[in-house]
Amino acid sequence: MRIAALVCLAAAISLSGCTIGGVEQTQSTPSASIPAPPSGRVDVAATITQQRRDQIKRVVSLRITVGGSVTENSGDRRDPISITDVRLVAPGFVRQPEVAWNHRPVLIQSNVPVALPITLADADCTDATPRGPSGAIVTFDDELGQSRSITLAALEDDGLLDRIRLHDCAVASLEERATFTLGSDWRPAQLEGQRVWLGSVDIARTRPFGSPVEVTGALGSVLVDFTPVTPLPWRVPAHVRSRLPIVASSSGRCDGHSMGESSKPFVFTLWVRADGADVPLVLAVPTADLAIWWGLLASACDAIRGSD
Repeated sequence: MRIAALVCLAAAISLSGCTIGGVEQTQSTPSASIPAPPSGRVDVAATITQQRRDQIKRVVSLRITVGGSVTENSGDRRDPISITDVRLVAPGFVRQPEVAWNHRPVLIQSNVPVALPITLADADCTDATPRGPSGAIVTFDDELGQSRSITLAALEDDGLLDRIRLHDCAVASLEERATFTLGSDWRPAQLEGQRVWLGSVDIARTRPFGSPVEVTGALGSVLVDFTPVTPLPWRVPAHVRSRLPIVASSSGRCDGHSMGESSKPFVFTLWVRADGADVPLVLAVPTADLAIWWGLLASACDAIRGSD
């Protein structure tokens, strides 16, 4: 599922290393046109998206479509251009343009959209608002083997990047007072005739404790229910270390389609209230423990199937 996704580019575009004419913007379509000698015109449209599976990795995608004549005709053949580097220019994130794009070159066919993943840098929490518009720099090799860069400026991202930044800053502020991590000790058990596994969320607080910190909500995944044993809201004890006991269980969706298609089977959410703000915290099972969790879930699903 994509969240808060579209970024319309009615942007200034420039080519580095070559002479450009004026930028032509259409009124009906959020795109831009650039001269691309010797191949004729190249129309570029782009959006920024984020899929559910990319949220935990803090990755967004620049979805780009290159239209018009992207290459020079060679009889009936067109050679695609190849994108070799993508940099996001986002003032809300620290040194974002320096984040390397560690991917293989991506071939671009005319009018065929591609999604180019971009890893976000740390949020810049020194200012309440970003200090300018976002942009992107896309470097490509054309059919002649020449490398050029397209700069997409003044992106309007429908608030997606700012929402990510505000969330990151809220989490950083909360972590100055308390950190919440998924415990590592999960054990199978029987509860009301159901096969479950028991564990905890481990909490570490920083002195002085200050105003109360409360857990106000919890959310599991498509495959796993994630339920605090203590009724919510639950006030975190005034101790340096404490635990919130959790019961994890199968959601009942044990069919092959659900098991195979779930993008975040072991990613959970806690809502924590501090200083009047509710902050959603993402808790993910570490990669090293995924096999254990799959085994616990498989055992629970076997019990459900056996009771049918």
